[in-house]
Parts: sequence; structure tokens; C-alpha cells
Amino acid sequence: MVGEIAKAVVIEYDEAVRGKMTTLLRQIGFAIQEESSGQRGVALAHRAKPDLIVVGFGLPDIDGIETIRRLSAHLDAYILAVMDVSEEIEVVLAFDAGADGYSPKPLREREFRARIDSFSRRQARINQMLSDRQGSAVEVLSHGALRLDSSTWEVHLDGMPIVLTATEFTLLHVLMQVPGRVRSKKELARRVSLEGDDLEHGYVSDSDVRSIEVHIANLRRKLGDSARSSQWIETVRGVGYRLVNDPGSY
Repeated sequence: MVGEIAKAVVIEYDEAVRGKMTTLLRQIGFAIQEESSGQRGVALAHRAKPDLIVVGFGLPDIDGIETIRRLSAHLDAYILAVMDVSEEIEVVLAFDAGADGYSPKPLREREFRARIDSFSRRQARINQMLSDRQGSAVEVLSHGALRLDSSTWEVHLDGMPIVLTATEFTLLHVLMQVPGRVRSKKELARRVSLEGDDLEHGYVSDSDVRSIEVHIANLRRKLGDSARSSQWIETVRGVGYRLVNDPGSY
């Protein structure tokens, strides 16, 4: 996305809501393609390979969860679920399927724009970081058999590539910077979505904290951790998470 116009695909059945979404995204600077059903939206996203995919729940064919699951299986775009957030289990299922963020439905335009702005700022930081590192020393973090290359956004475990979402990569990067240091859930939520002074004092909702729990659970599963054996990421009850100091001891 460096030096290019960011691309977004909007998958939303309601024409009026879809129109509001696309208008807001164009105002921010995205090039938009849109679809009104889950299956056609998934096919469009695979062709377009966008930076951002917005999935409005209430689709006429496959549901939002299944749409996200199909998208996240083969694409590394940021997926924003626009959904009824009154049922926590639905939010959890969306994250578990591969969503990176959410916005309430019925659509709250200010909050929707804030979520997109947050994504855009994060992408700008990533692009700037990649640009700054061209020709400079590459940051590679290693911990036991785990290796993270922040210049290429690649993670390897025992020499084998591990496919992570952008959010999962960011969380692992934070944890690997200081193995053994406990990171609170709120701190991790800020590192994922905020910037500047907000990294220390920005508002974090209960849903944001819950989303971190789901992302960490998905990350641990990809690293081979289980509820009984935490070789890589350890839960510190009531506080947050840390990278296990000596992964070889488990």
C-alpha cells in the first residue's frame, strides 16, 4: 500500500447503509468496490485484493461469520465487522472467524469513521516503518524456535512460516520485545489501534479488551499452545499476558 491509494471492498446488503459506508470511505481516500451478498463479496475480494474489507452482517445468503471465515482464510486484508454488538458471543465469534475489528450496527457513522481512521493511521505507521527500514538494519526478534522479522512481517516457528493477521503480528511483536514482561490487555488494545499519547492513556472499551482475549487465543493456537500447555504465551490472571521466559522448559 506504500505510495498507492488504499483499496476497500464493502459487503453490505442494505443499499442505503452501503451507500453511507462507501461515502465515508471515499471521504477518507479509499478506492471502493462493493457487493450486496456474501458469496459475491468474497469472490470480489479475492479478485481485488483490498487493504480493507467491511462486512455488514445480515447478508441474504451466507451469514457474516461465514463470510469473514472465507475471507480470512486466504486474504491478509484488515476485516471490519459491522454488526449488532449487543450479543457478546456474536462479537467473539466474529473475531474467532478472523475479524480484526468491529463497528456497531445499526450504523453509527462517527464510530464507523473512527474505526476506519484508526486502521488508516496504523497502516500509515506500518508503511512509514517499512520505508524507514529500507537500507537500514533489519529488526529480527528471536525467542527459542520463534523468529519474527518486522521488515517483512513474517513469523517462523521451527523454520516453518506461521500465517498471522496484522493484529496477531502486532500483538506477538509487542510480547517479543521484552520476553517475560507482562502486558496488560488494555495496553495491548492500545498498541493495536491507537497512537501517540493515546498509547498510554487512550480509552479502551470492554469490547476492545474482549477482542484482545480472542486475538491472543487465536495467536496461541497458531503457535501450538493449548489451555494445559503454554509454551509461548502465558496468561497472568487478572493482569494480561507475557511471553514465556524459557520456552524450552515447557
